[in-house]
Amino acid sequence: MIQAVEYLGCGILWIGSMILTIVKKNPIGIAILSLMHGTEYFLIGRETAKQYGVKKSKALVMCLTFGFTWWLPLKQQIARETLTEQDFELTDEILAKFNH
Repeated sequence: MIQAVEYLGCGILWIGSMILTIVKKNPIGIAILSLMHGTEYFLIGRETAKQYGVKKSKALVMCLTFGFTWWLPLKQQIARETLTEQDFELTDEILAKFNH
């Protein structure tokens, strides 16, 4: 639900930028959004997509359209799913469960 609201907010920003460009003949809004989201793709979105197996073309479109509201939840999901050596250690607590 939160992500849907974030996507809606991004859509409103893009629509507002397009209206500004058409009505005021000022493309600054679209230029700023494109520059910010394009930079996000090359700095974070591309690597995040690679880690999660998302195609580069989809990652580019999603990053340009939604920015951090797309890659941040994906990055958080990757962090939750990443296993470390500690996940495989046998502790006394685990052994006690099996010895009952």
